[in-house]
Amino acid sequence: MVIMIIFLFLTVLFIIGTVIYLNNKKKNVNAPKHSTNTKDNGKNKKKNKGKKQLSDILQIKIKDNLICLGTRYSTVIKLGNIDYNMLSNNEQDSIETVLIQTALAIDYPVQFFSTTEFIDTSKVISLIRKNRTNKPQIREYKEYLIEYLENLMENRSISVVKNYAIISYDGTYEKAIEELNRKALSFTGNLLRAKIVCEILNEDELYNLIYRELNKNSAINVSNLIKEGGKNLYVGKKQKARRNKHIR
Repeated sequence: MVIMIIFLFLTVLFIIGTVIYLNNKKKNVNAPKHSTNTKDNGKNKKKNKGKKQLSDILQIKIKDNLICLGTRYSTVIKLGNIDYNMLSNNEQDSIETVLIQTALAIDYPVQFFSTTEFIDTSKVISLIRKNRTNKPQIREYKEYLIEYLENLMENRSISVVKNYAIISYDGTYEKAIEELNRKALSFTGNLLRAKIVCEILNEDELYNLIYRELNKNSAINVSNLIKEGGKNLYVGKKQKARRNKHIR
């Protein structure tokens, strides 16, 4: 009899202890966590508040007309075209000599890049609009020409082949500016002797070139959008409103 009473007493104690343990465990699970987690959340919030840019994903930056990839800096030169078959034999020989001399003088990394692009007449349209006149005949012809050029640019079945030369330099940023300017001027000057007119791409043109290569079927001039915050992954309401207004 005594043994049964002892077992019953121990059983009751075990049940009571189990209930107390489970209640304490439930309270610990539901309690809010502080200390390190709170600090980490605060740091993450601060990081998320900072605006992320496309350069953080693409790992490239464009600054002072240069493409920056780590410690490698590159300048892009758009190469002009010549109708070689329309030249005389003497002119062809002269151009070949200049091109050979230019190739032998290159002692730095150069990449040649060809791509197909849709016709862009925006620069010509802008120049026509800036040229004001009071003569009604000329104004009428200007409007007709602008409309023709806009239709030509919107016609996605017409494209042209563009050629580029990419000159690169590995080193510091300050030294890269000096070296690439010198090499680009020498390169374009030598080709000009062969009647090939070249153009060093500026920052807007570099953005447009990269965007066109990533979006072949798009006719958007991305440099205009970048000025409205297009490099940011997050754009505020004011910037978004300005961008939408600009697109319309």
